[in-house]
Amino acid sequence: MQEFLNRYSNSRLRVLVVWEPMRVTDLRAPSASALGRISDPRAIQFWDADHIVSRDLTRIREANPAQPAPKCCEDDGFYWDDALLFAPHRRWKDLPAAIFWDGPIWKVAPDLEKALRNETR
Repeated sequence: MQEFLNRYSNSRLRVLVVWEPMRVTDLRAPSASALGRISDPRAIQFWDADHIVSRDLTRIREANPAQPAPKCCEDDGFYWDDALLFAPHRRWKDLPAAIFWDGPIWKVAPDLEKALRNETR
């Protein structure tokens, strides 16, 4: 993710990184070393122990069935390790449709970059 952000250093891109418990080992918030993997100041990271963001992603998915559908990374009704791209100035409360949504992040990074280039033209 950090490499991706480095390639878009001049962009007005903002990134929300949500850490949530998905495995038995995810008992608490990520360590400083885990958070340090993404050091870009445009990235806001937080621990979502109650899967609030994932639940909202489900609402967004249901409200916008025509948007890109993730082919991966849903477990027990929770989305994880997905990359989503929203158009500028969208508000979460309005349940905006994603321009891009898929995962796992490491695998879909090239497609995410293509979607971002198309959006910033």
